[in-house]
Amino acid sequence: MTQAPTPSTTAAGAQAPAAAASTPSNVIRVGYARVSSRGQDHAAQLELLNAADCRDIVEETISTRRKDRPKLQATVASMKAGDTLVITKPDRVARSVKELLVFLEDELAPRGINLHILTGICAGTHRPNGQTMSDKMLFLVAAMAAEMERDLISERTNEGLDAARAAGRVGGRPVKATNDVLAAARARRERGQSVTHIARELGVGRSTLYRALKDNDPGSPMA
Repeated sequence: MTQAPTPSTTAAGAQAPAAAASTPSNVIRVGYARVSSRGQDHAAQLELLNAADCRDIVEETISTRRKDRPKLQATVASMKAGDTLVITKPDRVARSVKELLVFLEDELAPRGINLHILTGICAGTHRPNGQTMSDKMLFLVAAMAAEMERDLISERTNEGLDAARAAGRVGGRPVKATNDVLAAARARRERGQSVTHIARELGVGRSTLYRALKDNDPGSPMA
């Protein structure tokens, strides 16, 4: 891990102001660089990240087709509230806008981690607890998308319950999870969430979701 430079000392023994005096000493900036094949290198990203006052830089080589990024996940898990993850472009951590919003809502926001994007239309520092709208815009969009997902699933579940009641089916076996619920549940399981947590977030019964996932993907282990 690269250490921050030691402040210089004047002849009288007083310390000269540090170059990055505006950055709190307890806040860590970690850079993340990713390429998709071993035929590529991280040089262009590293140049930008090195100029962005990163305390440490993590390099990962992994295909864009793969959803999992082990080094990125380990890096985020090691960071604390107030730390900043620095990337050159959003596509270094996500394959789509939807995946970026999920990453912000599920991984960074709960940990209080900021995201600094160095280039492109979203360039700047985005903070889940930002003081201004521009500071937290991406996180607000991510939270809105997650809320809409929960509300739509809840609405469809209630519509199914109403239809069951109208047909005289009250109580008994819970309403079967819809394709929308299963798609959302699979995506969350791939991010390591437990079935219990997913069921609570999506507003369906744990046993109903567990059974639906098992029936539709019998080769996959349940959590």
